[in-house]
Amino acid sequence: MKRLLSIAILALAVYAPNASAQQDHSARKYVRQGIERFTKGDISGAIADYDRALSADPKFAEAYFNRGKAKRAQGDLNGAISDYEAAAELDPQLAENNRDISQAYLNRGYIRSNHLDLDGALADFDRAIRLDPKDADAYFKRGRALLIEGNVNFAIADFDKSISLDDHNPLVFAERALAHQTKGQKEEAQKDFQQGLKLNNDLRLMIDMHLLDLQMQMKEMRRRQAAIHRNIA
Repeated sequence: MKRLLSIAILALAVYAPNASAQQDHSARKYVRQGIERFTKGDISGAIADYDRALSADPKFAEAYFNRGKAKRAQGDLNGAISDYEAAAELDPQLAENNRDISQAYLNRGYIRSNHLDLDGALADFDRAIRLDPKDADAYFKRGRALLIEGNVNFAIADFDKSISLDDHNPLVFAERALAHQTKGQKEEAQKDFQQGLKLNNDLRLMIDMHLLDLQMQMKEMRRRQAAIHRNIA
């Protein structure tokens, strides 16, 4: 009886590593297949392969990361970010200075900002900046959300940072001009507006339309904020 028990234990000890190795091999095979499908434009097929990889190995960070890329390409930003977060939790190095992940947060933040979900937008922009602190566009978009929210000084600080990283975006100067104008700083506003116009090859209509859209969002946000204050009072 003892002999049989010893044999059974030995068999389990040999089987366990082999099973683990097979699972790892299968997961990697499916990820390779998924990457190949993704490069050929078969996004759904790639996601199906990444799903199979995660069924074989639920803790395979690379599978989560690549599935996140595929979901982002498919337009599923929430799903992409969920997978990116799972990958980063399993392998923090995957998230370090990773533009795919930071851009997913940046894109979702911009969508949230346009829907005036400013708390959600600012949380996404903060995360994008933590992942890529040298992304001028992230500071620009966070500055825009802060301006819509009414935090003009913080907005200007973000516009300043964006311009220090990349001074070729005419819209940053245009929005900083509006922020200065909001504070009654007419000279600074005029200077920024002229610089934005210069960078945009003197095509004023595009800048005017952009600022009109921003002002409409600011006005709607003030209306909502006033309604909340009235309800509280």
